[in-house]
Amino acid sequence: MLQPEGPPASEEGTAAGIRRGDCIICYSAYDLAGRLPRRLYCGHTFCQACVRRLDAPIHEQRWIPCPQCRQSTPTPRGGVAMLDLDLAAFLAIKAEREPPRVEPRPPAPLKGGPAVTRQPAVLCPPLGPQPRFPQPSCCCWGCGHLCWAPPGSPGV
Repeated sequence: MLQPEGPPASEEGTAAGIRRGDCIICYSAYDLAGRLPRRLYCGHTFCQACVRRLDAPIHEQRWIPCPQCRQSTPTPRGGVAMLDLDLAAFLAIKAEREPPRVEPRPPAPLKGGPAVTRQPAVLCPPLGPQPRFPQPSCCCWGCGHLCWAPPGSPGV
């Protein structure tokens, strides 16, 4: 009896030992260099190196046949590298490779000084003396007795 190639299938229908971050063609883990996870139009994802090997000319145009469902994806003008990334797989790889981010901590109080625990009562400093500008004695509109006059000046 013939044995299937590759690892045996598990109950869930995926090959045993294969993680979500592995290409199902070459069984290699995706990475941020030559094995970026590329998504075909059918929604299946493979590493960029395998998709490059699948790229073939058919009837004067380049097509990538999906090895899972056989749907063909036209090769973009820029080549396989222009296919969409599988964003979920890409972000998972990136998160594994990057050091964990440390949450910023509030600054520690100065040693020997009191810790600030309240908002200041006054946010703006008090203003000094304000400049005084000369006031006109009349509005100059010929309004006569309706115009106001500063105290101590003769009435209009």
